Amino acid sequence: MSEDAARYLRSSLAAPPFHQWLRPELRDLDPESGRVTIALPLRAEFGRDPERREIHGGVIAALIDIAGHAAIAARLNHGVPTVDLRIDYLRMAAGNELLAIAEPVKLGRTLGTVDIRVTDDQGKLVAVGRGVFSMREG
Repeated sequence: MSEDAARYLRSSLAAPPFHQWLRPELRDLDPESGRVTIALPLRAEFGRDPERREIHGGVIAALIDIAGHAAIAARLNHGVPTVDLRIDYLRMAAGNELLAIAEPVKLGRTLGTVDIRVTDDQGKLVAVGRGVFSMREG
């Protein structure tokens, strides 16, 4: 893991008040491929139904956005605004942790595209997303 990029990502994950509530964690950064893994420890507040231990889709969407952003920001060393975000929910998320693996597809002059896969702590695919981010500092 590139220490400068990892340091920047840890700082940018910790700073926003929304992230302080979510508590995403950088697990891995592959400087060659640009792949970033973000973990999200699950808590009862993330539930969609008080009677069942299932995670609200908005939390998964936020994790996908955060991971996609991290894959671009690690390369540029600055924050970038989200232009477009698409999510396919494949199954209910439950368990103790989600992992989002974000991999850049194309980094252009003005836009960057990232594919994101979210799995639960049993390794089951929960959702897939694609984010498009502006390459300008945001």
